[in-house]
Amino acid sequence: MKPQNDGRRSTFGRNMMKYIANSLPFSGLDFLKDIETLNPKYASFYKTGTDRETKLTKHAISQQNPFATSEGGVTIDENYHQFMYANIDHDKGKRLRDYRIMAAFAEVNDALTEIVNSVIVKDEETEKIIQLNFKNEAPQEEEEKSELRKEFQKFVNYFELEKDGRDHFRRLLVEGEIFFEHIIHEKHKDAGILGLVQIPTDMMDPIYNNIQNMALKGFLLRKPVINPKTKTVEKWEYVPFDKNQITYCHSGVWSEDKSMRLPHIENCRRSYRQLSLIEDSIVIYRLNRAPERLVFNVDVTGMPAPQAEAYLKKLMHNYWSRKTYDHSQGGTVNAFNPQSMMDSFWFAKRAGSEGTKVENLAGGQNLGELTDLMYFVKKLYRSLGVPENRLNPESRNEDGANVLREEIKFGEFIVSLQQRMADAIKQSFKCHLILKGLWDQYKLSENHFDPVFNPPSHFHAFRHQQLLDLKTNNFSTMASSESISTSYMQKKHLDWTDDEVKKNWNWLRKDAALQWELGQIMSLGPNWKEQMEAMAADQEASAGSLADSGMATGGAAPGAGMDIGAAPGGAPPGEAPSDAAAPEGVTPAPTQVGGSESSALPE
Repeated sequence: MKPQNDGRRSTFGRNMMKYIANSLPFSGLDFLKDIETLNPKYASFYKTGTDRETKLTKHAISQQNPFATSEGGVTIDENYHQFMYANIDHDKGKRLRDYRIMAAFAEVNDALTEIVNSVIVKDEETEKIIQLNFKNEAPQEEEEKSELRKEFQKFVNYFELEKDGRDHFRRLLVEGEIFFEHIIHEKHKDAGILGLVQIPTDMMDPIYNNIQNMALKGFLLRKPVINPKTKTVEKWEYVPFDKNQITYCHSGVWSEDKSMRLPHIENCRRSYRQLSLIEDSIVIYRLNRAPERLVFNVDVTGMPAPQAEAYLKKLMHNYWSRKTYDHSQGGTVNAFNPQSMMDSFWFAKRAGSEGTKVENLAGGQNLGELTDLMYFVKKLYRSLGVPENRLNPESRNEDGANVLREEIKFGEFIVSLQQRMADAIKQSFKCHLILKGLWDQYKLSENHFDPVFNPPSHFHAFRHQQLLDLKTNNFSTMASSESISTSYMQKKHLDWTDDEVKKNWNWLRKDAALQWELGQIMSLGPNWKEQMEAMAADQEASAGSLADSGMATGGAAPGAGMDIGAAPGGAPPGEAPSDAAAPEGVTPAPTQVGGSESSALPE
């Protein structure tokens, strides 16, 4: 049954179809039908996303142009266009086929593999590829944040990043755009997005409603109608989609007239052509120059020119022919040997020569030199942003300024690529939350959270370690001076806060107490506590017996000179170290020596 058409649906439906008919290059086609008939779920996604961009463009002076078209507002210089982009086909299907052929080239495929392998990184602890991070200004409680994180992981599983994530990013690099349709239940829209369906890039086009092609209005699907008899495409049916109905991620790069998105692989088009040509030329050169040839220097001393020429031809004929057996003639005959003709050179020599001589002419001597080829291979890798050191599988990632710069640059490119996909996922997740009613329930805003992919860990960790080494070396150099405070250098060069400095003091006390305790174990054994208690009891008993006998007690008591170790800070044995020297605002860590437990060990 045809859906009921109320005033609201009629308004946005007519506006969308009118815009497509007037502004896009499809005006001569018969597709102006009811938008609810072409796309029954269009109304479900209408106004489920943000319209801030649309409102801004309506009030912007730079965006107001009644003659704006999908071609953009950049004037096309045909001469420049033909010179710079002669190989870029404006037909999207042909253009994408050309990119896919380039991606199948061995070196291009290796470079793309290096990129996509670095994009998908699984966290070792959480085993997640992408996580939802909340910003400081997010007012949500911890329970709400936990619920949103669970909902996000459920939603992001629709993309199957662990299994197909590399394929998604590879398509983005090769085709420049990727599209996913949001699937919902018509009767249970409050369940949100239930799944995603990937749409071929060559069948979908984004629609923009301003001259700069920056404000996205929706999408238009070119759906083929197959003739059941001929099995061929009879016509194309154009189906509009709301912008919130599609997850759309693009490369961010426009052509010079802003009429199409260019993928990252476009950067290597020239290098790809040059490399393929140089490889073919090297193969041709090897085939022509590889065989070794013979040089016949024939002595024709004293012969007239015609006689010398006839003599030389006779020798050539004898060399070109070979003896073979012919069944039809019943004997041996001279057969033609074209290989001998191709491999040999014949020269006549005059008086003063050394006689007839045969020399061996060597083949190409530089066939193993591939310097030129490797130059174009490195150029291809540079054009795709992949470090050159990854070209050779035997090379090690050594510490060096050039290697580090290239790897950090490559890591930043990976992060920017991840950010583009994360932004597209964020917009789709917002649509999912609006459909479920959680957006208004939790009073969410786009500034409250961001999806974040795990960055490439290896070289980021390497860079972090190098910066830490530099800070540590500076700290050690400055802290070695007696006129400079160690704590101040910790704040200055190690970027420690006051709380971290105080925590370091507490741990130094615990470490000192632990070292004193270990010293007692080394000198008195594992039951040092019992021995110290026994010695203390003996000292008290000796002091009491001396007092009873009337001896002076001002001298040293027996056993007082026995070395039983001293507690840190001058504290007597069996007592905790004194905290008289504790810095202001720092609570000293208590150390119980004589009891059953010792807090000298770090908690």
